[in-house]
Amino acid sequence: MGWFRRATRTDPPPGVAPEAFDSAAEKLGLTLDAAQRLASLELVTAEGGVYLWGPVGRGKSLLMSMYFDALPTHRKRRIHFHEFFRDLHTAMRRHRYNLDSALDELLDGAEVVCFDEFHVHDPADGRFISRLLPALLSRDVEVVLTSNYPPRSLMPNPLFHDDFVPTIELIEQHLTVVTVDGPIDYRTVSGHDTGFAAGTWITPDCTHPHPRPDESVTVTPAGHPIRLRRATDGRLWIDFSDLCVDTTAPSDYLALTESFQHWIISGIPGLLTAGREPTQRFANVIDVLYDRDITTTFISAVPLSEFTDGASLPHDIARIMSRLGQLATHAGCRHRNSAPDSSRKDPH
Repeated sequence: MGWFRRATRTDPPPGVAPEAFDSAAEKLGLTLDAAQRLASLELVTAEGGVYLWGPVGRGKSLLMSMYFDALPTHRKRRIHFHEFFRDLHTAMRRHRYNLDSALDELLDGAEVVCFDEFHVHDPADGRFISRLLPALLSRDVEVVLTSNYPPRSLMPNPLFHDDFVPTIELIEQHLTVVTVDGPIDYRTVSGHDTGFAAGTWITPDCTHPHPRPDESVTVTPAGHPIRLRRATDGRLWIDFSDLCVDTTAPSDYLALTESFQHWIISGIPGLLTAGREPTQRFANVIDVLYDRDITTTFISAVPLSEFTDGASLPHDIARIMSRLGQLATHAGCRHRNSAPDSSRKDPH
């Protein structure tokens, strides 16, 4: 990638004062740990951009939110990497696959762009990112990424890793790599009040009265036909087989969250029997539901504590299980017309 050259910034984006992080944490009733405090200083002082990485639940997205909110400019964008991929591919079709024109449209003059959950496992995604990052980093824009992986662990498949090394080197050369690795996974101590964390994992699949066959509807949220067992009043019920066994993509899940704020996913098997591709799709579903803060009831054949037993797991499983670990769990059959938990909101 010797041809890469970053644009010279003539007017850097307005800065963020270090005390902005303490102020934001205080409003949330939090105190930054040592790793978070060091990372916040890097966000304030780094030139060109930052690559924040660390184990799940250490506050990377929280720090990004604080930084983004404190930026005294409207010329900024924050977006989940799944969502950006979807929008970029759509924009490229409009611009006859001209990457620079598509980026011009999506960035729309932004001075700072923040991406959550950057990861690269799929070889096709890796090839596209190898085109995307040079085009993005060569612009007069500050880039902030969060990831669960250090740059050298991106594209871990040994068959494809060497081809991705130039892109890794590009990240290391042009972004400040910062580790956020405090001792606590804060998701394990979070409450269960709203959004995704207010969801439930129910075992076994015998609690809810299931939808009738005549309630079924097929939708096409982003190109793939998907069968919903029920769809009404901003709530959907879908089977794992329709969501993850059939061919679907993150763009479908993102589109569904725009219309449905409460989900029920039933018929979830243990990952040992789910299959490799359905397991990866389920991981992508969790990412989208978590990012969009969708309250979800998961109805499974196995307890959450046994969900991964014996399975060949995707690279993102630590993040996925951390997120699922925020859910309330309920085991044992009740009468089919009873609510799953009298202290929780009925998910219907």
